[in-house]
Amino acid sequence: MGEIFAPYKWEVLFARWPDILAAFGTTAGISAGALVLALALGFAFSMLSVSRFKPLRGVARLYVEVVQNVPLLLQVFVLYAVFPLLGLSLASFWIGVLAIGVYHGAYMSEVVRSGIGSIHRGQFEAAKSQGFTYLQTMMLVILPQAMRIILPPLAVQAANLVKNTSVLALIAGGELMYFSNSFAGDTSYYGPAYVAAAVLYFAICFPLSRAAVYLERRMRSRRHVVTGDATEVLEADGAEVTPGTHDLTGRAAAAALAGGVTTMMEGTTSLVPPVSDKGRYLTYAELYGVDRGAWPDPAHGSYPRPRKPRKGHAKRFASRDRRRQAGGARRGRGGRK
Repeated sequence: MGEIFAPYKWEVLFARWPDILAAFGTTAGISAGALVLALALGFAFSMLSVSRFKPLRGVARLYVEVVQNVPLLLQVFVLYAVFPLLGLSLASFWIGVLAIGVYHGAYMSEVVRSGIGSIHRGQFEAAKSQGFTYLQTMMLVILPQAMRIILPPLAVQAANLVKNTSVLALIAGGELMYFSNSFAGDTSYYGPAYVAAAVLYFAICFPLSRAAVYLERRMRSRRHVVTGDATEVLEADGAEVTPGTHDLTGRAAAAALAGGVTTMMEGTTSLVPPVSDKGRYLTYAELYGVDRGAWPDPAHGSYPRPRKPRKGHAKRFASRDRRRQAGGARRGRGGRK
C-alpha cells in the first residue's frame, strides 16, 4: 500500500502541475459550455412538451426518449467517428460540449417540465384572461414560480454533467481523466494519478451538490406550514402567523388563544376575549363579539314557524297509524292463544 502512494511518485506528478492545471481548465470549460447548452435545450424542449400543439409535444418526446435511451459514450463516438465521414469534423472540446450538453438537456427538460406541471392550472387561465401570450405566460408567470421547484434537481444534474466529462478520455479529449490515464500509462504511477483526479472532480462537484441541498432546504422552508410549533416565531412578532397565511399553529396557537390575539381582519383592532375558564368552550357570540340581542329569539318570533302539513296529509298519516296499531293488536291476540 505504501509503495502505491510513495512520496517520489507524488513528486513526479506535482512536477507536471502545468499539465494538471490545463486538464482541469479543459474539464471546467467543457462543463460550462455543456451546462449552458443543456439549460437552453432543457427549457426549450420543456416548453414544447407542454404545448397545446401535438406535433410540438411529439418532437419534444422524441428528443427526450432517444437521448435518454442511448448511452452517452455512443453519442460521443458518433460525433467523433461518424460525423467526419459526413464532412462534419469537430475538435474534441466541442464534441464534449455538444454531446454532453445534448445528453443532459434531455434530463433537464424533464425536470423543467415537471416543475411547470406542478403549477396550478389557474395560473395559466389567469394569465390568459389578462391577454398574455403563451411565451409571456411562461416567462413572466409560470417559470418564476416553477424555479423554486426545479432549481435543486438542476443543481444535481449540473454535478452529474461534470462527472460525465470523464467519458471524453476515450477520444483524447484533453480533460482531467485523459491526463490521469496518460500519466498513469506513461509512469505506472496509478495511485497518485487517480487520487489527484478524484480530488479535482470532488472540488467541482461537491459545491454543486451542497448547493442542491441548500436550495432544497431553502425552498422547503418557504412552503406553507399547516402544523408544528410556532413558539419561536411568535416570540419574534406577537402577531406572527404562518408565512403566507393567517393561521397560527401548534402550541403557540393555543397559548395565543388563551391570552387573546388580534384578529387578522384588515382594518379591525378588536381582540378575541381571553379564556378565563379553561374547561369551557367559548360561544360563537363570545368568540366573534356578536351581541346577544342580535341572535334569534324564539320568544319574540324570530325563528320561522314550522310549516303545517298540506291538506289530506294528516288523514293519511292517521290511517297509517291505525293500521299499524291494528296489526300489532292482532299479532298480540294470536300470541295469547
